[in-house]
Amino acid sequence: MIRSLTARPPALRRTLALVAALASFSLVATDAAAQRAENMITVAQASDTLTLDPSVDTSPISLNLFQNIFDQLTEIGADGSINPKLATEWTSNADSTEWVFSIRTDAKWHDGTMVSIGDVLWTFQKIMADDSSPVKAYLSRVASVEQRGDDQIAFLLNAPFAPFARQMTLVSIMPQAAYEAVGAEAFNLAPVGSGPFKMESWVKDDRLVLKANSDYWGGAPAIETVVFRPVPSEAARASALLSGELDVVPLLPPALVDRIDSADGVNVQKVASNRVLYLGFDTTQTPYDNVKLRQAIDHAIDRTAITDRLLRGLGVPMGQIVAPVTFGYDPAIEPTPFDLDIARRLIEESGYDGAELTFLYPNNRYAFGEEVAQAIGGMLQEAGINVKLEGMEYSAYFPRWLGKELNTIHMFGFGPSIMDAQLPLGSLLASDSRGYWSDPAVDELIAAQLAESDPVKRQAIISEIWAIVKEQVPYSMLYNEIQAYGVADDLNWSPRPDERLLFKDATLNN
Repeated sequence: MIRSLTARPPALRRTLALVAALASFSLVATDAAAQRAENMITVAQASDTLTLDPSVDTSPISLNLFQNIFDQLTEIGADGSINPKLATEWTSNADSTEWVFSIRTDAKWHDGTMVSIGDVLWTFQKIMADDSSPVKAYLSRVASVEQRGDDQIAFLLNAPFAPFARQMTLVSIMPQAAYEAVGAEAFNLAPVGSGPFKMESWVKDDRLVLKANSDYWGGAPAIETVVFRPVPSEAARASALLSGELDVVPLLPPALVDRIDSADGVNVQKVASNRVLYLGFDTTQTPYDNVKLRQAIDHAIDRTAITDRLLRGLGVPMGQIVAPVTFGYDPAIEPTPFDLDIARRLIEESGYDGAELTFLYPNNRYAFGEEVAQAIGGMLQEAGINVKLEGMEYSAYFPRWLGKELNTIHMFGFGPSIMDAQLPLGSLLASDSRGYWSDPAVDELIAAQLAESDPVKRQAIISEIWAIVKEQVPYSMLYNEIQAYGVADDLNWSPRPDERLLFKDATLNN
């Protein structure tokens, strides 16, 4: 498959340019500790946040800031577990339609006032009343929310939702008095939270400075200052890491990993993400309605060649839409084996006539995403499927995914933010989802797992769904993305599978 893994000129030129951009920088990094102000780290993000009001934004870049500045009722551990945060414990009824959370009484807002049960109730009521807020989607199943006693808040749902406690990690609790005193616009610029860090200053498109909250109920962070800087260019981020200007650079491209890891003063840390890349098919259109053609495509892809050689180990072949860190993953569901003979036989049995099939993909979203798409295109050609590659900017691609306008073969990725299988089940496989395939039996199983409060029984139901998907191939799973981060040697911090940049527990070596 060497021919299939040869990048076409545009992708190859971009990769070479990226490596060349670093060639002028020494592989011996400047002593970052010497340049850094005392007890301060600087972290790169691809762009600046649009807002610091957590009730009106759900973007991943903003979530990185919200989850450092604010508390949520619960938090997800790096291992995928669900843990207490502002809520100390919670319970649900048998069908997961009623949830009761006990709220801690020792949390303070950054202005020194105490967090109250009223603040929690107000936050949820505010979001539920705001039809323009994307955060409201996380509460779409909430029929009502009410206070119970001095320290409990109850959610009554209009439909069962087993991962509701995980969903609560996406809603940041805000102070009613402070918000209403200054209004939404001023709060956005100087937010008051109860999280481990306080917002000190924000220079738009330059830097956002956070200071450790010495009164944090969970203990003050060891690092006094965290600076987030928007740096759009991959090469600029890598260069600033080597020079000591940055201490954390997320999502290094595969071409730079070995080069950066060989430098002094920095290291590369890898983590298996919660994201799985896949090929999708519009099964409502010919010829994608033919299951044998979909199965043929599934067998024509050499996932091991892609992950080991093209991605240089930054990927693991997958047979299901959720990664091992995500609840619902079943290790018994293995990747489809690469077999050209099976692929060619299925193509013949499908009656495919050699018509040109368009293959859509985002060309600036995933590590080596364009090169991966080109490799898959070559593999399909070798099996006997005539494909035309059509890449586009993610900013144009994502709205087409939202609008169900990817009506052919398309490559995309899914990394559920709450690390639970329900997100891809509801978004890609349910009949009312953004997918292009439906099965009444799968719809019944999706509903059943949502109403199952026993995790073991719920996992068994989800595994039944994966088996049906494996046979019908509405999606051909590709790989679990392994992500590489550049980190200063004297910073004790590990990346997370969900790409959250959280620094409450980070420390610096003296």
